[in-house]
Amino acid sequence: MSRFTKEEKTALIFLLAALFAGSAVMYCKKIFPRYPEILELKESKYNHAKKININKAAEKELTRIKGVGSVLAARIILYRKQNGDFRKTEEIKNIKGIGPKTYEKIKDSLTLE
Repeated sequence: MSRFTKEEKTALIFLLAALFAGSAVMYCKKIFPRYPEILELKESKYNHAKKININKAAEKELTRIKGVGSVLAARIILYRKQNGDFRKTEEIKNIKGIGPKTYEKIKDSLTLE
């Protein structure tokens, strides 16, 4: 039997770990076929690069805005129902829980289009 160097042993352990992890994922996909989002790397729940239309977005989509949870999302939808569409993104500051500091953090994630 040949002797492995320290680097070769490390590489072999890494490859075996990768093989084991891949096998575990494939096994879980067979057991949980209805939940692929758990097992696959998909778009993050908090995808901050995409702008969210605050006049059209549903609650789930509004929660993709960093710092906006289900309570704030519900308030945004209620505000729209009571006051109509937002004319400026700054109007979102009229919602309880979204002040000037929060608005500065989320303004780049908002759109009206």
